[in-house]
Amino acid sequence: MPLLAITLFLVWYNIAANYDYRALSGTYVFRADGETCLLYLRPDHTFSQEINQSGRTQKSQGQWNRYGESHVSFSSEFMKLPGEELNDSGQAHGQFDKTLDIFPTLVLAPLPDGPTLRRRLFR
Repeated sequence: MPLLAITLFLVWYNIAANYDYRALSGTYVFRADGETCLLYLRPDHTFSQEINQSGRTQKSQGQWNRYGESHVSFSSEFMKLPGEELNDSGQAHGQFDKTLDIFPTLVLAPLPDGPTLRRRLFR
């Protein structure tokens, strides 16, 4: 029984503490006021973004970079979302949080109340 508890703790900790590019990559979704954003983060530090507003779709591609443990910044190609604030360089930025310490969400500035993108569990 203690061995099972230790094993489960180690598995949980490995997931909860992992903020590398592969662990954070995936499809993130934002929905608000009739606007939908799909953000595809790839482990090679590239992203694709699709914003659909009132039936009109815009697309962009660029780079994302993680810094610190859970912070992220995006290249200038990132399309701004409603309520989002850019940094002094005009770049989108934010941080990753994990729901239940397992499921990543991306919160864009202003932290902690900026637009939140939730990662899809299934494609």
